[in-house]
Amino acid sequence: MGKNHSIWQGLTSFHMDFYNFRVPLLILAAFGRCCSSNPLLSDKAIGVIGKNVTFKTTITSTMDFLTITWNKGQDNIITHIPSKNTQNIDENYASRISYNATTCEIELRSLTKEDGGEYILNLVTSEAQTLTGQIHLEVLEPITDVMITSNIPEPVEFDSTVILTCSAKGSFTYKWFNGSEPLVLDGTHMQLNPIGNQLIITEVRRTDLRRPIFCMAENPMESGKSDPFNLTVSYGPENIVTMQTPTVPFLKKGSNLTLTCSANSDPPAQFKWMFNGAELSQTPNITIQNLEEENNGNYSCVANNVKTNRNVVSPVALVTVLEALSGTNISSSTSLLIAGNSTVNLTCSAKAGNADTVEWLKDSKPLTPGDRVTLSADKKSLTIAQVVKGDKGEYKCQLKNKVNQDEASYNMVINYGPENVKVQGKNAVKFEEGIQMSCSADSVPPSMYTWKLNETVMNYSRSIYIIEKAKAGDSGMYTCEALNPITGMAIKATHKLAVTEVGAVDEGLSGGAIAGIVIAVIVAVIIIGCIIKCRRKSSTDIASPY
Repeated sequence: MGKNHSIWQGLTSFHMDFYNFRVPLLILAAFGRCCSSNPLLSDKAIGVIGKNVTFKTTITSTMDFLTITWNKGQDNIITHIPSKNTQNIDENYASRISYNATTCEIELRSLTKEDGGEYILNLVTSEAQTLTGQIHLEVLEPITDVMITSNIPEPVEFDSTVILTCSAKGSFTYKWFNGSEPLVLDGTHMQLNPIGNQLIITEVRRTDLRRPIFCMAENPMESGKSDPFNLTVSYGPENIVTMQTPTVPFLKKGSNLTLTCSANSDPPAQFKWMFNGAELSQTPNITIQNLEEENNGNYSCVANNVKTNRNVVSPVALVTVLEALSGTNISSSTSLLIAGNSTVNLTCSAKAGNADTVEWLKDSKPLTPGDRVTLSADKKSLTIAQVVKGDKGEYKCQLKNKVNQDEASYNMVINYGPENVKVQGKNAVKFEEGIQMSCSADSVPPSMYTWKLNETVMNYSRSIYIIEKAKAGDSGMYTCEALNPITGMAIKATHKLAVTEVGAVDEGLSGGAIAGIVIAVIVAVIIIGCIIKCRRKSSTDIASPY
C-alpha cells in the first residue's frame, strides 16, 4: 500500500510539472518555427568611433538553444551555453561588450575604426539545428570642427563674389541653412559647388542672407553644426535724407536752424555739410543760432562710405531768413470825428519787418471799400470821407509776411446828435400824486439836458425830472433841451402836464366829454319824470257814462 502511494504521488508531481511548463513549451515551439529565418533584425549597422553600437536580434528567449556564439570573421567574441548559464568572452572584448542573455544581443562600446567588418551570430537548438545571422558594421569617423569661412572679409554689394566654405572632420555630407530654414538656391546668383561644401554668391546683395548662416555636416549616425555665420555686406550710402527744423522754408531773423542728415549705409556713412558750395561742417547735424540774412543760401549734405568708396549728395535745402513783423500800430489823422463833417485817414505800420500783405477789418469782418471808404495802393492807408455814425466800431489792421503776422486795433468814435429828442411821462395827474418825466436823445457823447416850465429855466440838468407831490403850480408846458457838447447841436422837445383837484374826473376825459355826459344825465332825468307823472294822471280819471 505504501509503495503504491509513492508511485501515485510521483505521477501526480510529474503531471503538475508538465502542466506548469506547457505554456513555455508552446512558446519555444513557436519560436523554433520563427527562428528558421535570420535571427538578426538587420544585416547592416553603422557606428561612430568612440561611441556604442548594439546588434539587435529577433530572439526573445534562449531556453531552446544549446549554444550561442558571436564571431567577428573567424575570431570568437562570446560563447553562451544557456543550460550551464556560462558565458565565455574573449579577453579583447571583455571590457567593451555587454551581452543580453535573453535576446542574445550584444552592445559593443568605445568603437574603433578596426571594429568595422562582418559579425556572425550562430545558434544551435536543442534539436541540433543551426541558425546563423550575419551583420556588417561600418564605423564612421566622428564629425568635429564644423565651421564656415569666407573668401572676402568685407564684401561690397554688387561688386563682390562671396564664397563661403564649410569645413569639418569626419565622415559626412553637407547641408546649408539660412536661420532655421534650408537655404534656397537659384542656381545662378546663389549656388553650391558639386561637393556641396562651398556656397557661391555672385554680385552679393545685403538681402541675400538676412539671417545667420549655418553649415551642417551629417552622416547616418550623427551630425555637426557650425557656429552661426553672419555675412556682413558693405553697401551705400543711399536714400540720403535731410531734415530741417523748423521745417518752414522761411525762417525768422534771430531764430535757430537745425539741419540733420542720414543715409542707409554699412558701415555707417561719414557726412559733411556744404553751404553755397563750400564745406561748412563734417558732422551729420548742424545748428545755426541767431539767424541773420547772411545765412540765406543753399545747404546740401554729402554722405561717404569708406568701404564702398561711394558718395551721394542730398537735394539742396534753400534757406531764407526774414525779419518778423512786430510793433504794428494804427495812427489816425484826427481824434475828434463829427458825423457829416469830418474826414479821417488811418495809417497802419510795423516797427520791424516788411509786410507782404495788408488786410483791414471792421468789427472782425473784412472791410469793403466804397464811395466814401478808400485804400491806398499799398493798402496801408484807409481814408473815410464825411464820416457817418455807422462808421463807428473797431478797425483792425493785419500785416503778414512769410514768417509771421502782426496786427493792431483802433476804436473809432463818431460824435453825432442829438437826434430823436423826446419827453415821456403822464399828461395829467391828481393833486399830490407823484410823477416823473424822462428826456432822451440819440447822441455821442451823451447829451446835456436843460429843463424849462412855461419858458422859465429850471435848476435841473438830469434826463429824468421827478415831482414827488404834484400841485397846481406844476401844471404847464415843460421843455427839455438836449445839447451835444462836441457837435454843438441842441434840440428841444415839449410835454404838457395838468394837475387836477382831488376827486376830479380822470385825466382821461376831456372837458367836452364831461359836458356831454352831464347833459345826457339831465335829459334822462326829465324823461323819467314825465313818464311817472303821466301814469299817475291816468289812474285818477272817472270814466264817462256815455
